[in-house]
Parts: sequence; C-alpha cells; structure tokens
Amino acid sequence: MRVELICIGTELLTGKVNTNIAYIGARLNSIGLELSNEITVGDDKKEMEKVFIESFGRADVVIMTGGLGPTFDDLTREIASKVLRRKLIFDKDIMAQIARHFIDRNMEMPKNNESQAYIISGARVITNKTGTAPGQIIEVKSLKFKVKNIVLLPGPPAEINPMFENTVLPYLKSKYEQKIVKSKILHVYGLPESKVDELIKPIVKSENNVFFTILAHLSVIDIKITVSGTDEMLVDETLNKIKTEIYEILKENIFGEDNETLENIIGNLLIKRRKTLAVTESCTGGLLSHRITNIPGSSVYFRAGIVAYSNSEKISILNVDPETIEKYGAVSGETVLEMARGLQVISKADYVLAVSGIAGPGGGTAEKPVGLVYFGLATPTERLVEKMKFLGSRIEIKGKSVNYALDMLRRQLIGTHPI
Repeated sequence: MRVELICIGTELLTGKVNTNIAYIGARLNSIGLELSNEITVGDDKKEMEKVFIESFGRADVVIMTGGLGPTFDDLTREIASKVLRRKLIFDKDIMAQIARHFIDRNMEMPKNNESQAYIISGARVITNKTGTAPGQIIEVKSLKFKVKNIVLLPGPPAEINPMFENTVLPYLKSKYEQKIVKSKILHVYGLPESKVDELIKPIVKSENNVFFTILAHLSVIDIKITVSGTDEMLVDETLNKIKTEIYEILKENIFGEDNETLENIIGNLLIKRRKTLAVTESCTGGLLSHRITNIPGSSVYFRAGIVAYSNSEKISILNVDPETIEKYGAVSGETVLEMARGLQVISKADYVLAVSGIAGPGGGTAEKPVGLVYFGLATPTERLVEKMKFLGSRIEIKGKSVNYALDMLRRQLIGTHPI
C-alpha cells in the first residue's frame, strides 16, 4: 500500500505552517496505513498537473488538501478533473448547502461560491459542516493510473479534521486496514531529552515490532510508543507492558499521558486535595494564568491571576518591599517570594505561584542574562524559590517558564522533587 499526500497552496511554500501533514499521518497510522510521500505544490496549473499525474501513477491512495475554495487560484477540482478525464458536474444539493451556510450567517453569497458546487463525475461527496468547500472521494479504475482512491479535502484544519475523522478515515479503514495499530504518548518533565533517551534505551532495544519516537518541545519530552499486530489483545498487552516498564524507570518525571497537559494534571490534583491556587507573573505576561484557565472547571480552584509587570505594580498591588527590589532586583529569589507572599495574603489561596525573569531578546546583563527566571511558590506551610536559565526566543522562554512553574507546583502537590 502506497499512500501519498498532496498539499496544495502557494502559501505553504512561503512560510505558512502546514499542520495537516502531522494530523493526517497520525490518523492514517492509527488504521495501519503510512504516508509514503508528501508533496507540497503551489497554485500553478502546470505544476499541479505534473504532480497529479506522477502521484496518480505510483500511489494506491492519494489524499489532496487545499485548492477547493471559490477564488481564481483554487484549481484542484479543475486539474484533477482534467487529469482523470472526468467531467465536473453541478450538484444542486451542494449548492443549496453552500447557500444555507451564508443564509445562516445573514450574509449574501458571492457569485463565485457557485464553483464549489461542481463535483467530479462519479465522486462521493464529503459534507463540510464548517466551511463551504465539500470534499470528494473518487474511486478510480483506470489502466493509465495505479491509484485506486483519490480524496479531495479543503485546506483549513478546522474543516479537514472533522471531514477526515467522520468520513475519510472510516472509508479507508473499511477498504485498506491491514493491521491493528495502537499508540500511547507519555509526557515527561524534569529530564533532558538525551537523559530520557539514555534511560529508556534498554527497553527500546529489547522490543521488536514496536516503534518509539521522542519529541521535545518547551522542555516537555514526549515518548510515543506504537505497537502493531493482528491480535488486539496481544497489542494491548505489549503496549501496557512497555508503558509500565517506562514508568518504573522515569517515575514521577512522567506527568501525564496522551492528551493530558501539565495544567490539566495540576487542576485534577488541586480538586482532589480541595486546594486553591493563585498566580502572579511578570515575564510570562499572563501566559501562566491563560494556561491554567484553559481547563474547563478551573474556577473551582483558581482564585486570581495578577500580571505585575512593572516594579510599581509589584510594590503597590503585591506589597513587595521597594528595598527588596532596589537591593536584589525585580528578577531575584527575594522578589518572587515577596510576590507570592503578597498574593497569598490578598487571595487567601492555598498555593501561590510567582514568576519573574528576563525573556529577552534584550535586557540581560552578565550577572542576569536573558533566560534567567526565578520561581516562587507559597504553600500552606512553606515558601520555596527556584532559579532556572532557559535558552531560546522570547516566546520559547515564556513557554518554558510556564511549564517549569506548573511542574514545580505539580511536584509539590505529589510530594516529590526533580531528580
């Protein structure tokens, strides 16, 4: 089985990040199919025709994203129709769905949206409940091409994902599923990527027919374990065995699995312990509060978030002693502890996190370089301070700082400390 993905759009060649590749690759993998190739092509008729002909000639399944919009540079329907030598047929039902999309939004439908109601002859329509571009599944029986199935999808992920999940994946699964494939992702914090690799290497080397990947992002390390086979019970057994072995090695450095996040985990811990939280942040500019309140139900445990960005606000709102800032600086252990203590008095929260640092790219000195961040944590019984030096861009330093603060609290809540 050879599956190819063609991503269409000049914007993808000029800097726009294409998240569709990762999503489609992962979902295909879940039913035992793998992407053999991915091609990105701009909105150019000749280039598109060349790519389509080559891909249709060597792949069993071709999935195409983008180029189904109503504008002059949306050429996928036209070129695919030409290469396959099939007519484009106007579909009244699809036209009605597109018109309804605009009526429901109290908008007049532009004339050029009518082009989206044309379907390649013989295609199965994939309903788009988010946008106006329907998808298409085309079964091909041709001596000229190897391809058996072509899938046309719009470009925006918000449109692709439900269409792929609800229609394309079940269709491909019914036709091509070759084996059972299951994955588990373990999220690690507190160890560098190289150390994680070193620690789990004996497990990786001892397992056959198991695929491991390690990915680092903002100091969080993801270990993905993928097991495939024909016996579902044996696949589950193998996956659970490997997961248990990795837990025994990495212990509390594993903070969650699959879709769990640090903020999700600490939320559950706070609810379980019936404790409350407040945060005060400087260099992270509200990102810590944002992450915490992204969790539904966070109002149960989250009391307050204060961005005390300037020294005057640290003093006037959090009651930080001006002499502390003058003597030690805003970026110091002494200041973050006073920030945490001040908000604990104001909010009456059980736990208070405080963050102050230098996110850059300027503002650093030899003594206090860019990336230096202090963390304060006030608990019901003690006050802690920790210091870190992060590398990266301003955005990366902010993200790493938030992850460190959340993990600092997590470890306090479960009663452990980083190794």
